[in-house]
Amino acid sequence: MRELKTCLEVEPFGEDANAKLLEFINKSELEIKLRSHIVNLAKKANKEFGIEYLSGVYDSSGYPELREERELYDILIELSSPLAGYLGRIKGNDGTGDRFYYLRDLPS
Repeated sequence: MRELKTCLEVEPFGEDANAKLLEFINKSELEIKLRSHIVNLAKKANKEFGIEYLSGVYDSSGYPELREERELYDILIELSSPLAGYLGRIKGNDGTGDRFYYLRDLPS
């Protein structure tokens, strides 16, 4: 929501704002599709998995490449947060070795 607020508070305003708002909507839609794709990969794993496993499956899925493995890890943490609850998480030692598992689909 902060990104939307920032988008609406800076110029351009009026008719030019439509293009800016459409760009924000398209970016948000891509972010949701990415998260949905990751949840689907977790669902297909049908077991607990680590970041290494999902990174390999993601790379071979034909989806646009992530900038780095850390980005995938951050998305997994987001999806496994109590507020989201799409994935479960078993914490590893010292922030390494976390395991994730599928809980539920993202709404379509």
